[in-house]
Amino acid sequence: MYLKKIITFMLVTVVATTSFILPAQAASKTKAPLDIQANAAFMIEASTGKVLYNKNGDKQLGIASMTKMVTEYLLMEAIKEGKIKWDEQLPISKSAYNVSQDNTLSNVPLRQDKTYSVRELTEAMSIYSANGATIAIAEKLANGDENKYINMMDKLAEKLELGPHNFVNSTGLSYEDVRGKTTQKDKGENELTARGVAKLSRALILDYPEILDFAKVEEKSFQAGTSDEIKMENWNWMLPGLINSDKNLPVDGLKTGTTDHAGMTFAGTAEKNGMRLITVIMNAKDKKNPKDEHSGIRFVETAKMMNYGFNNYDLISKGLGNQFKVNVYKGDKLTETLTTQKEPKFVVPKNAKVETAAKMTLKEDKTNSNGEIVAPVAKGTVVGKAVVAANDPFNYGYLDNSEGVTIDVITDHDIEKAGFFLRSWRVTKDGLNVAKNYVVDGAKGWFK
Repeated sequence: MYLKKIITFMLVTVVATTSFILPAQAASKTKAPLDIQANAAFMIEASTGKVLYNKNGDKQLGIASMTKMVTEYLLMEAIKEGKIKWDEQLPISKSAYNVSQDNTLSNVPLRQDKTYSVRELTEAMSIYSANGATIAIAEKLANGDENKYINMMDKLAEKLELGPHNFVNSTGLSYEDVRGKTTQKDKGENELTARGVAKLSRALILDYPEILDFAKVEEKSFQAGTSDEIKMENWNWMLPGLINSDKNLPVDGLKTGTTDHAGMTFAGTAEKNGMRLITVIMNAKDKKNPKDEHSGIRFVETAKMMNYGFNNYDLISKGLGNQFKVNVYKGDKLTETLTTQKEPKFVVPKNAKVETAAKMTLKEDKTNSNGEIVAPVAKGTVVGKAVVAANDPFNYGYLDNSEGVTIDVITDHDIEKAGFFLRSWRVTKDGLNVAKNYVVDGAKGWFK
């Protein structure tokens, strides 16, 4: 737990120093020079969670097959925990089989008289958005219990703090798509906010970066060399060499989705010059072809955001030094300076005068009731946390609605406890000062 009281406030400048409050606290009427044609759009820098664009980011909307990122996360988690292996063979249930046979949906046809490896089903899910394959994986994760799986999805949403959502299945399909094929009830469609999709995408990439090895595959054959072979072409048309690729954007993920309810959606990601952007488009609108599901408008709008992000922002690291000054209880020095455990990263406008601000709170178990650090404290001890932020011209803040990046504050040297004689002298000195003040105040009263 941390003291609610702010122990210290500091200002560090990279180029010039001016007085200001934490950027996220300041009001801003300026908007990013973007006009994204979608019901909602969102862009962040992945390592910091800095929001670079936000249009209706907290409005709950349909997510269609972007839902499959939830299944990808739960699968990767199960593999990490040793509950599932990549080469494990999975049987195909009636529900998975029924859905996989619908060629009006994105699918690889599955059979019930054979099994499939977890890896090849994951490839089908991640590359081709195969719905039957997704159901087979979800059933494995939940031991065939659909309600249990929805509960797992909800718990993950809580863990990742995805915010308002509605999960009804593992695929993102509508009830009409699965009616008569599965046991799903009509409970609406999967929904999430654009901010929530960005959180999910970021967690998936940071926790399990190997997912990009699947997401960036442009084309692959399922069941190659067999009579069931089918070519899987990635629905992410922004991948290098595909129809909506951009030579300036090294896109390597992440997930598309389309239903009548959700419209054309896309969670994209690209890394350039050490900075990874994550973008979210929900219900992209093609004004020229409003009913064309294959117009590519979601990729056009994503490219607008990504090019804007890479062209206008840099990711920098900046050491804060020994900038945090604190009082010490029973220390050989009455005040000490602290530093951060690592250099915080900031996303800052290119060619701009950059200002950073930080505020620190100390751990309760390292302080007394007056907020003083209690000596002794060994070098390298984490004694608190600092929230650090850079100037934000558009006041979009951070993904978790925090004021900045949170980093540990440590001691960079031993804070020694004062010896008996020094502590005794301080007590005596304090007593003499009290007596002196009493006498002086009394003397002043005589002459009033």
